[in-house]
Amino acid sequence: MAYGLNYQLPPSIDIKPLSKLYLILLYSKAILTSNPIAGLKRRKPDPNKGEHATDQVIRYLSPLQLAFMYELVTSDARIHAIVRLLHRTGARVGELLAVDWEQVDTQARKFPVLGKGNKYRWCFYSEDAAIALNKYIKYYRDFGTPALFTAQNPLTKEVTRLSYRRVHTCWRNLIAASQELKGIRLHDLRHTFATERVGLMAIEELRALMGHEDIQTTLLYQKVTSLRAEEVAQKALTILTQSENYTTVNYQPNHMDQLDTLPE
Repeated sequence: MAYGLNYQLPPSIDIKPLSKLYLILLYSKAILTSNPIAGLKRRKPDPNKGEHATDQVIRYLSPLQLAFMYELVTSDARIHAIVRLLHRTGARVGELLAVDWEQVDTQARKFPVLGKGNKYRWCFYSEDAAIALNKYIKYYRDFGTPALFTAQNPLTKEVTRLSYRRVHTCWRNLIAASQELKGIRLHDLRHTFATERVGLMAIEELRALMGHEDIQTTLLYQKVTSLRAEEVAQKALTILTQSENYTTVNYQPNHMDQLDTLPE
């Protein structure tokens, strides 16, 4: 069979095993009349392999974004408590929603979660999260289920465990009008938790709090992103500039400096 310019691979040939490089070679030699991989979607980067679309390795909230977020979610006691706990504990959304009320130690401010690999770990929360959680439990938590976070069907009045879908919908509705929080996910609070603690504790300790099976996943938080680098650089410039201005304003010449001003 002659391989002309208009030759097409027979349907019986499975091109999946063929490498992209080989297909490109066929196209470049005019054996194929069209690029067979031109319409393929680009594979998403795998963070577990250290692959990222940009150098913005970890998406986390800045202090300003956190301030906007807390202002918006305060009106919903349940979401406010969830957001506080996600930010302060680093728990995954699904892990937090699986917690039962009886598992929470309100005195020690901690609760266990079942993470990946079916391994339990403790999550510890702060005083501000405790205030939000206690308010939710006292005034808004529904009875009839052991779940910490509950939802009640408005028609049947049935009380069930709060679902991820319901949380996501409430979250999107609360931040919809905020340009500062556009595209921010609840999971980004977990990244924020880790980013805030890098450098404050050993990497193995952070790994234990995050529930990572692979230490390489935890090490991602040590990489300085473009945004973080800019924030640090600008802060350093501000401090240095203020220091230089203070030195200039408060400069007092000593006697050696005054020798240069004596008449010859």
